[in-house]
Amino acid sequence: MKKILLSIISVLCSLSAIGQDVIVMQNGDEIECKLIEVGVENIKYKRLSNLDGPTFVEEKDDVFMIKYQNGEKDVFGVKTASQSQDILINPSSVMAMPSLIYDKNSKSGLSSGGTELSIKYAQRIMGADWNDFQMYQAKREKGKKLIVWSAVCRVLSSGTVVVGIFTGDIPWYIVASGLRLTSYPLLATGLVNTIKGIRGCKRLVKQHNASSLSFNPEFDFGLGMNAVSFYMNF
Repeated sequence: MKKILLSIISVLCSLSAIGQDVIVMQNGDEIECKLIEVGVENIKYKRLSNLDGPTFVEEKDDVFMIKYQNGEKDVFGVKTASQSQDILINPSSVMAMPSLIYDKNSKSGLSSGGTELSIKYAQRIMGADWNDFQMYQAKREKGKKLIVWSAVCRVLSSGTVVVGIFTGDIPWYIVASGLRLTSYPLLATGLVNTIKGIRGCKRLVKQHNASSLSFNPEFDFGLGMNAVSFYMNF
């Protein structure tokens, strides 16, 4: 009984191996198939799972290797950058750096075309100016906090005056005066930091947009055997 089962399994395995070719693509995909024709530029085949189905065609440049049913192999090699497909580049379609707008309501502080920019994308766009932009952003935030504290001191001062009126204790008036006097330098410092922060951010954005407008690359094309090379000088 065991011999019969082994015989059946071996027959099934041999039948499954009959007529099976394998195409290995440049991206590593393997296609089990029945080869029909290996031409100069194209390879025609039928999928092993549907031999009665349509005939497929693959460009030879996209194929790394063919494993034939008899065990032989044809290796076409790895596709290099110089063997890439020809491309047509329109210089007018080259994307310049986007025009930025300082947006204090955005998390990154920047927007473009009405869309808020993420911090990661804003950092990539600003490049070397991002650290300075962040410094001015921090200065603006610090100014806002100082202005808030100034307002808190004035509110507490008013509340302390009310308590002094009801209690008749002079120390309450002294505390109220101290809080009121403290609010003035906080307000002044807060306004200075806020204005400097906003101006610094706007100046950096203006510089970035100016450099984007001056984006004027020079183009050069070279014709190779299998590709068109493209050079861009700034």
